[in-house]
Amino acid sequence: MKKKTQRIIVIVVAAALLLSVMVPVLSVFARASVTQNDIQNIKSELSDIQAQKKDAEARLKAIRNDLSKAKEQVQLIQDQVLLTEQEINASQAMLDEYDAQIAVKEADIRELERQEEEQYQEFYEQVRWLEETGGVNYLSILFEANSFADMLNYTMLIGDIMDYSDRIIQDLEATQRELDMAREALQTDRDAQALVQQELEGKREELERRREEAQQLLNQIAASESEYAKEAKELADSEAKINKELKEAERKYAAQLAALEAEKNANINMSSGDWYWPLPGRYKISSLFGGRIDPINGQRANHTGTDIPAPGGTPIYAAKDGVVTTVNANKNASSYGYYCIISHGSGYATLYAHQNQVPIVQEGQTVQKGQVIGYVGTTGRSTGNHLHFELRVNGVRNDVLKLYPGMTFTSPGGGKISGG
Repeated sequence: MKKKTQRIIVIVVAAALLLSVMVPVLSVFARASVTQNDIQNIKSELSDIQAQKKDAEARLKAIRNDLSKAKEQVQLIQDQVLLTEQEINASQAMLDEYDAQIAVKEADIRELERQEEEQYQEFYEQVRWLEETGGVNYLSILFEANSFADMLNYTMLIGDIMDYSDRIIQDLEATQRELDMAREALQTDRDAQALVQQELEGKREELERRREEAQQLLNQIAASESEYAKEAKELADSEAKINKELKEAERKYAAQLAALEAEKNANINMSSGDWYWPLPGRYKISSLFGGRIDPINGQRANHTGTDIPAPGGTPIYAAKDGVVTTVNANKNASSYGYYCIISHGSGYATLYAHQNQVPIVQEGQTVQKGQVIGYVGTTGRSTGNHLHFELRVNGVRNDVLKLYPGMTFTSPGGGKISGG
């Protein structure tokens, strides 16, 4: 029974140790905000957007082809309009000529009507004279002659009277014939003028109708083009945005994988020991423990810890379970800037200096190995963001790398060094 109890205790302890090793790994998984499935979903969304974009571009190309054809059609109509307008101008000139001819003929008719009136008046006076004289007896006129010479004179007078009457009648008849012909020509010109005018009005109406149809087609296609162009731009913007999101997600995912791998490697290196590396994944050393040239004054000096460069704000983890004995909340009170000290028992203590703010632990607080206690900074006597990691054994400073046997670090000169 006792052996069985011991086995249970051993299993529990082993499980606790395994859990303490796996906690940082699990914490990385918990911090992971991007998964491969998320990336695949973004790629699927991007593929859909690209397909829609391709379709929109095809429709836009087709509508632009239609627009080009419509513009060609409108140009042909415009050419026809120009030719028809020239024809209209020529026809208008013809109408103007008809108007001028009609005006001349109307003036001629008025003059003929005036002549007709004068001739008619003359004819009327001649008839009236004959009525007043009771008629003319040409034989009595001849017998009234006193001599042969008088008879000849009377004969000539009678001939003149007869000729004059005939001429009046003939002139009146000729004038009336001219009037009939002038009126007939005038009516012919007016009929031709009306026909030309009617044809021109039909052409104008047809051109206006076709011009309006072409403009409506242009407006419709232009509106469609604008709509499709807007859709294509929106899809292009969406594609660019999703591409950016995809790159960012892939970058974050790669960084998470790298951090996970580094942390796993760190835990594998430390699985055989009791100490946790305070900056997982960062094993480059910028300044070792011991003698060195001071980076600020250039003088030979003894370096009391190990400097590990890292970006400002990088989390700092406790190297081992312990109790916080010191928290410096005044960055100007010490060359360490903001720092804290953790006592681990058996005379061992670790110091974490140059933090970017007051450490997030308090004096007297118990901390566990792998717990975040602060963040990398460059406060105090420092030339850049890094962690000054220091080991004290019974108050005496020692090389902290001795706590990490089996781990490999990069020295300030770029070579490889081993802990332990």
